[in-house]
Amino acid sequence: MSDSYRQVCVEYMRPAQIRACREKADVAFLPLGAIEWHGIHGPIGLDALKAHGICCRAATLVGGGAVFPPLVWGVPRESFFVGVASNLGEVGEPAAAALGTELARLRGFCAHGGMDVQEQWLFYQRLLRMSLEQIAGFGFRSIYVCAGHGPLTTFVRPVVIALARASEMAKLPVTIDFGGEHDAPGLTDLSDHAGPWETSLLMALEPDTVDLAEIERKPTYRDVGATPGADSSTREQGEKWAAACAQAIATEARWLVDNYPEQPARHRGPR
Repeated sequence: MSDSYRQVCVEYMRPAQIRACREKADVAFLPLGAIEWHGIHGPIGLDALKAHGICCRAATLVGGGAVFPPLVWGVPRESFFVGVASNLGEVGEPAAAALGTELARLRGFCAHGGMDVQEQWLFYQRLLRMSLEQIAGFGFRSIYVCAGHGPLTTFVRPVVIALARASEMAKLPVTIDFGGEHDAPGLTDLSDHAGPWETSLLMALEPDTVDLAEIERKPTYRDVGATPGADSSTREQGEKWAAACAQAIATEARWLVDNYPEQPARHRGPR
């Protein structure tokens, strides 16, 4: 993380600095991610790293506001919630081998972290609600939630609606917008899992975390738990996509600030 982006990260701020960044642009960014397999070449925290980096760029473009630490969901065990790569299916055995652990240990000791599917969803939504409440508690009147792991938006929507209504009833409105990093610029067709889109983005945002040479060193892992074509990823392409995502999210965040307390319409503009 560059020093310029570190300056917008709220965990490094003293109270006076939080107030100052709010006075410049009263909006907070909350990145979301999941811990999951992202091919042999990518880090397991790719989703959160990607969302956090783009939020930092967006906050810089807005000229204020603050980026909160990513909320990372670490025990994804249900296919609709996390996708095939995290559900482990056919990816399980090669993933366990790469990690040097037992397949049974990787898959977990009991289904859904010891809960049924619905409990797992509710747990995540409660965690998200408490996180949003804490952000609002630091004085932020608008929040932009950026889901680096696309399926999370399914669970974000009802939480956002409930918090917005509760805040209005308390006469302390909190306006909230949300989406994947690709939604605001209208690049949803490019979205993938550890393929050219995600890998290129991370090469631009956190270059030290990606090692494409691993694909050549371990050819049996090519495209295992990853969208084909990851080895064609480039930092230059990632920079272009990251810039487009950050600019579009910054525009939506600025809308929140300028139109407070009006709630945004979903999928404005190119979305």
